[in-house]
Amino acid sequence: MIKELWTSFLDLVYPSNIYCINCGRPIDDRFPYSLCAYCVRRLRWANGASCESCGKPMPVQAVNGLCGECAERQRSFDRGYTCVSYGLPERELVHQLKYRDKDYLASYFAELMYERISAEGLRADLAVPVPMYKSKERRRGYNQAGLLAEYISDRLDIPYYPHLLVRISDTPPMSGLSAAERRENVQGVFKTAKWVKNIIKDKAVLLVDDIFTTGSTAEACSTALKEAGAKQVYVLTFAAGMDAGKKPDNGIARVCG
Repeated sequence: MIKELWTSFLDLVYPSNIYCINCGRPIDDRFPYSLCAYCVRRLRWANGASCESCGKPMPVQAVNGLCGECAERQRSFDRGYTCVSYGLPERELVHQLKYRDKDYLASYFAELMYERISAEGLRADLAVPVPMYKSKERRRGYNQAGLLAEYISDRLDIPYYPHLLVRISDTPPMSGLSAAERRENVQGVFKTAKWVKNIIKDKAVLLVDDIFTTGSTAEACSTALKEAGAKQVYVLTFAAGMDAGKKPDNGIARVCG
């Protein structure tokens, strides 16, 4: 109740149909996703070349359709989707959601993500967020992946299970780690609760997170879900890093999908 009242208060003080949710410039309802024209142009929408497995943006489409990571080995999830390439403008937006207590931004990100998978015609049976370690979530006050998954599940009209996946230990930050080190960092970190098998057996699970970089976290979560009986796991994120070692294209900005 308090959270809803706070969100309503913020909407009154900083209404999203008057001010850009990123830079605060005045806008009107002609602007999509409550972003001004400048911020829309800065974002690098993932509507060009992308990996046909994880969905990571690529400067040019590879002959085999796969990014470097996916070409080297089979992913544990079935397909990945994202909205924007993760660069400086996108990082600023994500950091506002994660570290500056602007949890109300989740609804705008989630709307983009919903449109992304709707354009693909994706169908899932339930939505699950990538979990945070419980003490870290208490300090932050919310799990941003949970907020995104809840909004998206509501738009898709599918069940949302915030506690189906559990992070059983905290891990060091992924920043600066190689792909192999990232995989090792999250190995065995995610488990499913004992009661989930009847819920996800032979079901298609939509796994939701804010960022996809190497995919190590998504893979660790997907492995746990499939071991518990999930038939398919689809990964949906707001942003994804450009294919490793590639220089991102500034691209054109328009609605992803």
